[in-house]
Amino acid sequence: MVIRIASIALSFAGLLALILGLLVWANHGLNLIQMHMLLGLLAVGALWVIGIGQTFSKGGSWLIAVCALVVGAAMIIIGLNQSALMLGPFHWVIQILHLVLGLLVIGMGHIGSARYRKGTSSTN
Repeated sequence: MVIRIASIALSFAGLLALILGLLVWANHGLNLIQMHMLLGLLAVGALWVIGIGQTFSKGGSWLIAVCALVVGAAMIIIGLNQSALMLGPFHWVIQILHLVLGLLVIGMGHIGSARYRKGTSSTN
C-alpha cells in the first residue's frame, strides 16, 4: 500500500513539477520556483520510498534501489544548485541535465513500482 501511495504521489508531484519547470524555463512562472522545488523534493522522496521498497520486497531489485537513491540524490544536488552552475551562454546544458534527471526520477519510480506490483501479484 505504501508503494502504491508513493507511486501516486510521484506521478502527481512529478507531472506538476515538470509543468512548473517548463513554465519557469520559459520565463512565465518565475514566482513558482519555490512550488517547483517543493514538488521536486516530494517526487524524489516518493522515488526513494519506492527504491527502498525494492530492497525489502520479495523479488525486489537492488539495482533499481541503488539507481533510485543515486538519481534522487543527483536530482536534489543539481536542482538546488542549478542557478549557480555553468552560468552564461551554456547554462542550457544544466537545464537539460535537470530536465533529464526529472524524467529519470519519474521513470525510475514507475519502473520500481511496476516491479513491486508484479512481485506481489505473483504471490497471491
